[in-house]
Amino acid sequence: MAAKNKMETEKKDNKEVKVRISKIYETGFFIDLPLLKSEDIDTSRANFNVEVGFNLPDNVEGNFFEVKTVVRYHHLPKQDGEDPAINSIKKKVLELSTSNLFEFDDLKQYFSFQEGGLEDKFNILPILLNVSIGSLRGYLVAKTTGTCLSDYPLPIINIEAFLKSTDDTNNTEEDASASTAK
Repeated sequence: MAAKNKMETEKKDNKEVKVRISKIYETGFFIDLPLLKSEDIDTSRANFNVEVGFNLPDNVEGNFFEVKTVVRYHHLPKQDGEDPAINSIKKKVLELSTSNLFEFDDLKQYFSFQEGGLEDKFNILPILLNVSIGSLRGYLVAKTTGTCLSDYPLPIINIEAFLKSTDDTNNTEEDASASTAK
């Protein structure tokens, strides 16, 4: 791992990209422990819907770029022949949000911020999102230790497919999210 004051570099079309992680921190956390411990959830056959979202800046000053990441776990009750309207209600059991602050040597060289959205000039966004997902996954492991959710890690997310499906240029400062049932 590089020293805090040294920029990590990556080459893109013979152009060096200089970026480092400046700070990673938790911005919000909710867990419904009573629901997770209740008889409503059969932990051996639990059905969870997992949603992941990103919030990207629409403009920045300086050379810092912040990626906000959120994960939500919803419990989906199994259908057991009772009223489907009652059984199909999903209940939020966990929400965790983190923020990843990246520092570039010259941010405007890599991104441009326009009325219509964010332009990623060097295809760096997938790397930043993967790093953000990794840090979110680490926080999630720490926060769910000792609960039934520890058996339901954050699924692997194909960031390239995610970006194509959400059309990232239209989702700056919006919660672009993906959902996967577990």
